[in-house]
Amino acid sequence: MEKNKTFLDLFIEVTRTITSSLDPDEVFKLIVNQVPHIVGVDASTIRLLDGSGRKLVLRAAGGVSEAYLNRGPIDAEEPIFKALKGEPICIEDAERDPRIQYPEATREEGIKSILLVPIPIRGRINGILRLLSKTPRSYSQDEVLFLAALGEQCGIAIENARIFREQEIQLNYFKAIHEIGKMMNSTYDLDRILELIVTRLPVVMNLKGATIRLIDDHEGKLELKAAYGLSQSYLERGPLDEELATYYVKEGEPVVIPDAKVDFHTIYHKEAETEGVSSVLAVPISVQDEIIGILRLLTGEVRYFSHADVNFAMAVAEQSGIAIQRAIDHARLGGSAGAS
Repeated sequence: MEKNKTFLDLFIEVTRTITSSLDPDEVFKLIVNQVPHIVGVDASTIRLLDGSGRKLVLRAAGGVSEAYLNRGPIDAEEPIFKALKGEPICIEDAERDPRIQYPEATREEGIKSILLVPIPIRGRINGILRLLSKTPRSYSQDEVLFLAALGEQCGIAIENARIFREQEIQLNYFKAIHEIGKMMNSTYDLDRILELIVTRLPVVMNLKGATIRLIDDHEGKLELKAAYGLSQSYLERGPLDEELATYYVKEGEPVVIPDAKVDFHTIYHKEAETEGVSSVLAVPISVQDEIIGILRLLTGEVRYFSHADVNFAMAVAEQSGIAIQRAIDHARLGGSAGAS
């Protein structure tokens, strides 16, 4: 009865933290610091899958040494695979279990038993709560059910934070669209419009850089018209007309390239690695359904662009197309550049 009361106390505290904070790491720290005392183990960790869904990233740990935490990736361990399918896994003899990837590090840490509990988010397993014991032990059904409930609470905290971040991002994007549109509409100067786009978007979207290429009227080739945050050598790496990404963007589709150093949509892999370019979002610039150019947004780290990111980039590109065509038409009519 006393243990059940302790379980309930922690569950209530975790729930209260979730409802009062939008920082999931606060919940994670509470769990990894409190669970070992309540369940009777020596340490616990929480790892979540990264954006690719293939790599576990440490988010919180309590009661375990830095040397053990830095032993290496654990993604290839067989118990991890099973836990990521939604099944709690108990390893009662961690020192001798052949499924453990780093047996020497496990022995040096003195770990005898390990329990892995999945963390579900919206019906999918997105992480693992691990309990580490320096004495051999098993777990009762009540303990496993309690820890599984804590895993679900982790998922709720993550989802709450995600929803809040998305709402905040969308609000910032809405404001940015209004501001950018207002600035573009205040001038007929094409160079000024292009510079505004490539300098403003990296700030709003936290990017490494941005480029705008327009399609030449005579040969139909892409010509670089504006760039920000990128070296001259990278900008001069070669034409993009033959890239698969360009083909799809010219068809009117946005293209997300998670890793430009290896992605088959791109052809300048070595140049991307040298420049430090990881992810790319390419969207069409169009006017009345005619594609007149391409806006490319580049990051320095691998990033999985969200729907909000893509929608915002598409909206800015659509605004840009109207402003660009308006500036071009104005110049053709002999208007004075910069007039408003």
